[in-house]
Amino acid sequence: MSKTTISGKTSNPPRPMTVAEIGRAARADPDAQPLTEGDLKRMKRTPRAKIIRRALELTQEEFAARYHIPLGTLRDWEQGRAEPDQPTRAYLTLIARDPEHVGLTLNMKELLVVRHEGGWAVRRPGAERSTAVTATQAEAIERARQLEPSATIRVQNRHGEFQSLTAAR
Repeated sequence: MSKTTISGKTSNPPRPMTVAEIGRAARADPDAQPLTEGDLKRMKRTPRAKIIRRALELTQEEFAARYHIPLGTLRDWEQGRAEPDQPTRAYLTLIARDPEHVGLTLNMKELLVVRHEGGWAVRRPGAERSTAVTATQAEAIERARQLEPSATIRVQNRHGEFQSLTAAR
C-alpha cells in the first residue's frame, strides 16, 4: 500500500547519495561552508577549567572556594590570560572525574574531644580555646556532631591518645 499526499501524488523517498554528492551538496550550501585557516585562528578554545566548572553548575566563586583555587587565578584561566601548569591540569582532571570525592577530601573537618578540668571539651586541632565544655564524654561527642555533622571526631582516651570516630552515627 502506498502513501499519498494531499495532492494525490505518491511521495518519492529521497534517493541515496554518494559521499561525493554529499560533499558537493554541503559545499554548495552558503550556510555550511568549511572553516578556513583564518577562521580557525580567530576561534578561541573554551578553557578546561571553565568546561569543568560549568558542568558542575558552579559559579566561579563557588568553584574556587570548594576546590581551594584563588578566584583571580581561576578567572585568568577562564579568560585565557593564563594556563594551568601540568600539576594543576592533573588536579583539574581529578575534579572532573570525581568532584564529590575531591571536595570532601579538601574540606574534611576534624574535631577533638579532650579531657578538660574534670569534664570534656570539644576543640579544633591547633586551637587554644575549646568550642564547648560538657560534663561527660558522650555529651562532648554529641556536641561535636552537632557542630560539624560531617567532621571526623577524634576522642582522647585515658592514656592521652586519640581514636577516630566516623562522621556518621
